[in-house]
Amino acid sequence: MESLERTNSGTIWGNVWHELEGQYFPHRGWNDMIVPYVTALADGVCEVAYGRSADVDFFDGPYSIELLPKAPRIQVVLKGAPGSISGEMEYGDLVSDVARAGKRLLDVCQQRGWSLDDDVRQLKLILGRLPQGLP
Repeated sequence: MESLERTNSGTIWGNVWHELEGQYFPHRGWNDMIVPYVTALADGVCEVAYGRSADVDFFDGPYSIELLPKAPRIQVVLKGAPGSISGEMEYGDLVSDVARAGKRLLDVCQQRGWSLDDDVRQLKLILGRLPQGLP
């Protein structure tokens, strides 16, 4: 979370990437609009809890994550140039990872005095809706 920066317009940028099957996506050190991205990812996890698939786009670049329910697991497809990476993970692990990352992000935003930003408040709301247990 050391990479977080807030622009004059209030957008918070930070390093965010995923590791799946031993590969980093989009790449290690990827920098993007981190608060809206983590919010969209948490919303996608909520969709999977209802048995629906979800596409979560990064805000910078042609990259996205597709989440497909396969209870009790989730198929994760990381899409973008030069191709895609696919794997499965336990649903509970994904929920825990997203909740932990979101909480950590909220804590840093709070420490820096950004907790009243619209994006930060939206993240807090969606994290409160994350499901507990299996879909």
